[in-house]
Formats: sequence, C-alpha cells, structure tokens
Amino acid sequence: MTKIKLRARQAALSLLVLATGLLSVALAHAQRPSAEDHVIEIKLADLNDDNPLIDYRKALLELAMKASGRRYTISGCQLADVVTSDLRHVQLIKSGQYCNLLATSAGSALTQGLLSIEFPIYLGGGGYRVLLANRKSLEAARLIRNLDDLKRFSIGSGIDWVDTSIMQANGLAVVQANYMNLFAMLKAGRFDFYNRSAFEASAELESYDPGHELAIVPGLVLVYPEDLFFYTSPNRVDLRDALLDGLRKIYRNGELAELIRTHRSTRHARSVLQQAKGRVLVLANDRLTPLERQAIETYRLDWFK
Repeated sequence: MTKIKLRARQAALSLLVLATGLLSVALAHAQRPSAEDHVIEIKLADLNDDNPLIDYRKALLELAMKASGRRYTISGCQLADVVTSDLRHVQLIKSGQYCNLLATSAGSALTQGLLSIEFPIYLGGGGYRVLLANRKSLEAARLIRNLDDLKRFSIGSGIDWVDTSIMQANGLAVVQANYMNLFAMLKAGRFDFYNRSAFEASAELESYDPGHELAIVPGLVLVYPEDLFFYTSPNRVDLRDALLDGLRKIYRNGELAELIRTHRSTRHARSVLQQAKGRVLVLANDRLTPLERQAIETYRLDWFK
C-alpha cells in the first residue's frame, strides 16, 4: 500500500471517529430532558369547583400556565374528611406534603418562610371592600361620609385576618369571630357592619342570608392596598418562575382583565363599586412587604370602571 493511500485511509478513519463522537453527543443532548419538558405539578390548597372563588383561582392558573408555555397539571390537595385551615395548608406546603400552592392575603404572618409569587391575583381588587349591614345599621350607614364617621361603629372581621389588623391600625373598632359566626352575629346586632371584598359579598348573601336580613351598604366602599397572592414551597422556584411569567403575560395581553370581567365570582363586583360615588374611604396598610406593595402598584385594574 502506498503512503498516499495509507494517509487517506487514516484521514477517513479519523473523520469517521469524529463524526461518530459528534453524533453521540447530539443524541445525548436530544434525549436529555430540558426545563421546558419538565411537567410542573401544581397542587392547589382547597381546590373545589363548587366554590366560585376557588374556581377563579383554578381558571387563573390555567390561563397563566398556558401562557408560560410550560407543561403542567393542576390538582387539589384537600385532605379527605379533614377541615383544613390556611395554617395547616402552610405547614403542608413548607414540608412538601400534599400541597405546593396556596392563595392568601398579602401581609399575612402565615406566609413567612414560603416563596411568594409577586403578583396580585385580583389586580388589587382584594383591597376594594364593601360593608354588610343589618336593617338597623343599614339606615345608620347613610350618615357615614368619612373615616371619622365610620369610627363610631363596630365592624366584624375574622380572627387574625389581615383585614382585621388593617382596620384596627386605622382606628376602627373591630369585633373578631369565626367566619361563619360573623353572619349570625351581624343579624343579632352584635356589631354594626361586616367587612367583605366586593367580589365576595353578593355570593355570601345568597348562601348565608336566605331570609334577606342583611344587605350591602349602598354607595360606600373602603379601599386599601391589599390583595391575594400565590405562595409556594421554598424549593419550588420552577413553579414560581413559570407562574409569574404566565401571570405577567396574561396581564399584558388583557386576558386577566377579561377573566375578571366575565368570571362568575367577579363579574358583578364592579357594578357594586360603581355605586360608590363620593363615599370612598381610603385606609392605610402597613402590613405589606416592599415587594408586595410594588406588585400591587404595578399590576392594577381600575375596579370603579
């Protein structure tokens, strides 16, 4: 064999080895799962399609995760035959058991140690509040024109709720009790008003006041910077990043505003708020973290329009 042929054969062999190596690397890279291929499993606390407020959270998650382009599944993590509080859900999320996502009020001490998705899920709507009243207090509410007027009355609110501490910090008299007991207490005249979000009040009256003993105080709204945020397990940065990316996208393209406008839990709230011409009482809220406050100021909806 001549030297030329030997060199040619050696060169061809070298090229074959190089090509085989490159092909092996390419195949290995193609077979390696990318971050985009990873399925993000969302286990939402209290997922219950019979509750319009919880159904809104699921619909929001669906929109946001689709917009993120990531593969995902959504399921509930309600423990069978167990009444599970926000505190219990937080414990489960921290330990990585059963749940990995919770929606609750910003500024709550419960969420310390959880990873926050810095985006208000109602675009600030959680801070637009109306007052439920009994027949006697409904008449008296006509005289309320400012915060000092409201301070002459007592307001029912839940034990350890963020709203409770906000009202107390603004000098309002608050009577605390269990959520369900507050409706009966208002009917019995144990306090004058019950502070509810604009998108909760109407549905709650349908469910808990079949005798029509209570009503929303017309034309009066409390406003303070507050909303619900999603919180996840400390090690679920993948869930946080994907969900935040999707939420920002549906905010920019208008899908979130459309969801709020049409969803059964929120579509009537704006008509209630539009009646409050001239009687909007603004309260301060010092419970927010700087990031929560910035998010509420950045991602907003004018709920009066």
